[in-house]
Amino acid sequence: MMAFTHIAAGGASALVLSDLLNAQAAQAVLLLAGGVLGGMLPDIDHPASAFGRRVLPVSMMMATIFGHRGITHSLIAVAVMSIAAWYSLNGLDWHPGYSVPFTLGLSVGYLSHLACDWMSNSGVPLLWPMRRRFAAPVTIQTGSPVEYLVAFGLYALVGLYIARGPGNA
Repeated sequence: MMAFTHIAAGGASALVLSDLLNAQAAQAVLLLAGGVLGGMLPDIDHPASAFGRRVLPVSMMMATIFGHRGITHSLIAVAVMSIAAWYSLNGLDWHPGYSVPFTLGLSVGYLSHLACDWMSNSGVPLLWPMRRRFAAPVTIQTGSPVEYLVAFGLYALVGLYIARGPGNA
């Protein structure tokens, strides 16, 4: 999937979670920010990706060591990233009211990225270091009209959540 789809999926999944948690407005914003970042983060292992270009030295190192869609596209990475983010934010003495929603958004955004790539032709190595790649029974070709429809639908969902405001069912 392309970057704009990952951003939409990360944002939409974070806002759905904020609704499920009855998040306050500030917490919903932190969930959304974490979701968007988490939606991009797994592609840190690809120097040519939208996110990888912004952190090129790290991206090149990750690509050299693990390759694209290696460890960063696994459930191990979700757990390690989530724990590391939570400990880092708490180490900065962030108020739990801020660090917890951001970390939850980051985690759900990361998972949304894996779900999107699971729906692509290449699949994802969810159980890395096992080499088996998991893919949806019906896949979406990256850059196809179907991907654009999915992305625009997700952006519409994000727009509806934002227009409605947090906590309004």
